[in-house]
Amino acid sequence: MPDGLAYSQIIKNIKKEKYMKSLSYCRWISTEFLFMISIMSSVLFGAYALPIQFTNNLGNTQLAILSGTFFAVFAFSQLYSGYLINKISTKFLLGVSAALAAGGVFIFANTHVFGLLIVARVIIGLGLGCTFVGVLYIVELEFSRQFAFFASLSQSVGNVAAGVIAIFGSSLISGYSYQAAYNLIGILLLIAAGFIFVFLPNKPQNSNEQSDSSLFKNLKTILLNKRFIAATIYFGGIFATVLAYADLFNIKYREVIFQMSAQKAIILNGMIPLGIAIGGVIAGSLSSKYKRNRLIAAGFSLISLLAMIITLYVRFPTEDAYTISTAIQLLFGIGCGGGMLAFQEVQVAFKDVSLRPMANSCILTISYLFAGLILQPGIGMIIGNNLYKLPRNTVATAHNLLDQPIIQQAWHHYNLGLSILVVILAASFISSLFFTAKID
Repeated sequence: MPDGLAYSQIIKNIKKEKYMKSLSYCRWISTEFLFMISIMSSVLFGAYALPIQFTNNLGNTQLAILSGTFFAVFAFSQLYSGYLINKISTKFLLGVSAALAAGGVFIFANTHVFGLLIVARVIIGLGLGCTFVGVLYIVELEFSRQFAFFASLSQSVGNVAAGVIAIFGSSLISGYSYQAAYNLIGILLLIAAGFIFVFLPNKPQNSNEQSDSSLFKNLKTILLNKRFIAATIYFGGIFATVLAYADLFNIKYREVIFQMSAQKAIILNGMIPLGIAIGGVIAGSLSSKYKRNRLIAAGFSLISLLAMIITLYVRFPTEDAYTISTAIQLLFGIGCGGGMLAFQEVQVAFKDVSLRPMANSCILTISYLFAGLILQPGIGMIIGNNLYKLPRNTVATAHNLLDQPIIQQAWHHYNLGLSILVVILAASFISSLFFTAKID
C-alpha cells in the first residue's frame, strides 16, 4: 500500500540520517584525535627537553634548532596542506600524513645522531602540518551550520588534553625515557591513520582550481591589509611566545634556575594549555556578546604580558613560590587564549569570504616561521650552552637557593634570553589597539 511504502521510506530516511550523523562524528573524532596527538608531541618535546639534550649531547642552540626546524617545516606543510586538501582525496592526504609522521617519530626515538634527529623533525613536521587544517576542513564539511562551535571545541579539547596529560601524566613522563614516550606517540599516530582511512571521505569537497594570477592577487590583497597586519602581529606574538616558552624553555627554566623536580615543572607548565583553553572560551564568548574586539583583545594580551613580567622578574615568597607560580602560569595561559580573536578581526577585515581561509593560513604560517626560524634559535643563542651546577659542598635550601652566585648567574642568562618574550608580547598588545573597536 502507498501508506506502507511511505512509512517504510520515512524509516529508511531516519536510519540514513542517523548513520550520516554518526559518520560525521566519527570523521570529526578521527581528525581531532590526530590533532590531539600533534599537540601531545609538542608537549612531550618541552617536557623532555633536558633528557633529549643530555642523552644526545646537544647544546641549547642545537636543541632550539631541533624545535625550530619542526615548526618551520610544519608552517610550510600547513600552508601546502590547505591547498591540497581541496585537490586530492582527504582520506589519502590525512592518512598518509599521519603514517609519515609516525615514521619520523620512530626515527627520532631511536637515534642519537644530530643529523638524523633533524631529519626526523622535518618528517614529523611534514606529517603533522595538516592536522589543524584537517580538523577545520572536516568541521566545515560535516558541521557547516555549527562551524564556530565545533572549531572552538576542537581547539579547546586539544589544549585541555595537553594540559591534563602534562599535569596528571607527570609521574609517567618523569618515570619513562623520552624514547619510550615517542614510540608510544608513533603507535598512536598509526592508530589515527587507521581511523582516518576507515572513516574519512575519498573525494575532496571542492575541486575548483584557482588560477595562479588570482592566487597571487588575493595574496597581495591580504598582505597589504592593515587589519591583517595587526591581527598577524597580535596572534603571531602570542603564539610564538607560547611555542618558545611553554614548549621549549619553561620546564628547563624551572629545573635549572629553581632546582625544581621534573614532575613539578611539568605540572606547572601544564597550566598554560589549560589556561589557553579557558581563555579562548572566555574571550570568544565576550567578543560574541559585546562585539568589542579591540577592548577584549587588548585586555587579554595585557594579562599575558603582565604574567610574563611577573614570572621573569618577581621573586616570590619562598613558602608560597610554587603555588603562586602555578597560578601565574594559568593566568598567562588565559591571557594567551585571547589570541584567537585575531581570526575574528580577519572576518571583519575581509568582506570577501573567499579571502578569509587564505588570510587565516597566512597568519598561521607567518607565526610558525617566526617562532621556528627566529625566536626559538635566537633565545637559545642568547642563553648559551652553559650548564649551571652548585659547588659540591654548597648547602642550598629553598630559602637561600636564589642567593647562590652560580644560580644568580643562571637566572641572569635565562632572563636575558626570555626578556625577548616581554618585548614581543608588548608588540602584540600594541597591535590590538588597532583592532576594530565595535563590530557591527
